Amino acid sequence: MWLAILVFTPLVGVPVSISSAFAAVDADSVSATLTPSAQVRRNGENQKLGYLKISAPGTYMATLSANIRDDSVDPIQMASISLMCKERTKTLDKLGTAANIFRGETFPLTVRVYFTIKERGACFGYGATMTLRGSSASLSRRAVRATALLTVAGPVSATTVESRRFINDDPGSDRYTHRSFLARSHQQTHAAGLTTSAAPGTSALLTGSAYLTSCVSDGGSRDASTGGRELCVPSVIKHGQDGSLIRVRLVARQYAADGGACATTVVPGTTRRLRISARRHHLPVSLQGNVTLPSNARCTERVSTWIELTVLSGPAVVVHFPNTVTAFRPL
Repeated sequence: MWLAILVFTPLVGVPVSISSAFAAVDADSVSATLTPSAQVRRNGENQKLGYLKISAPGTYMATLSANIRDDSVDPIQMASISLMCKERTKTLDKLGTAANIFRGETFPLTVRVYFTIKERGACFGYGATMTLRGSSASLSRRAVRATALLTVAGPVSATTVESRRFINDDPGSDRYTHRSFLARSHQQTHAAGLTTSAAPGTSALLTGSAYLTSCVSDGGSRDASTGGRELCVPSVIKHGQDGSLIRVRLVARQYAADGGACATTVVPGTTRRLRISARRHHLPVSLQGNVTLPSNARCTERVSTWIELTVLSGPAVVVHFPNTVTAFRPL
């Protein structure tokens, strides 16, 4: 059901342009009401959560951050946000994420992409919500509120790299380079790995986004990359309200000339312990941190980075490949 977060609709709005190639950040702030569909487990209409035009060539970082406030009559809803950046008719990158939110809470959602334009382009942000259980209340009483900030920073270093999710680097095709997979209990899992070149001593911003599902049931454990299969099979499902306790962090590893690891660095400030309860079920994770690669004389310029996920307790966790990505941006 969460696949609907990657469906984009035309947007008409007042553009906010980056007027100089050296502009640091441009932003668009939007407050919108997200209304579910009349049918259960079907997304309501996508609502505008931001629109920015980019008028100078270069590599940029776009971030869509939203706080979703649920004051509806429904005890639980699924809220989603999505971000797409494009140049004319060509989609350059897109990413979405979602979570179950509870009545009376405000829940943050963030997605981030890098993209490179040759002439001019634009970024679009959207939000939607979905009712998970039937209700006789009117749609207006089941709406939730989103307060969002879309930012575009750059141009940034042209050597910025993002882990590949799409075949032939064509996100418009929705054909993925890999498939979603299970992170099993007490196993260390690497997600969205990328390999790039950076000299020892290089300072960089590392970012990571992951979309995760706890196997408390089979629901929601398939996506566009699984060929219709639910990954939470009966042998890994564990019922119970506690769900999965996980640890996530960003890691950078440098390599010696013989191919062996010569330095491994946990990116400061990115280690988090999180619980995906049965009620939450789906959890978006957004990480970022600055790192300086150790100046080890044995290290070459080959560097790998990834999101490290460890399920500390509870059932296995699905790592949804289409919405899990890392990036390495030299500073």
